[in-house]
Amino acid sequence: MSFKEKILVVLLASINFTHILDFMIMMPLGNYLMPFFKISTQQFTLLVAAYTLSAGVSGFIAAFFVDRYDRKKILLTGYVGFLIGTIACGFAPSYHWLLAARL
Repeated sequence: MSFKEKILVVLLASINFTHILDFMIMMPLGNYLMPFFKISTQQFTLLVAAYTLSAGVSGFIAAFFVDRYDRKKILLTGYVGFLIGTIACGFAPSYHWLLAARL
């Protein structure tokens, strides 16, 4: 494997890791987020499920564009959107803002 291919594998693995980390970090934060936002267990479950729903929908939509456009640009655009959403989650002042940022 060439150096360029190794860099690509590390980059793709890092992107995958951050997506998994973003999804998994919500579970241990439940004990802090529920009293902070004064939400029920059901509302917290919606926060966790929102990410899965948006990932599924965006993956389905992206399937139509991946073959038509440059994959590098699509990956970068999607990852920038993911980063903006993650940062918005960190600054969300209320439950509804957090839910919107998770979507």
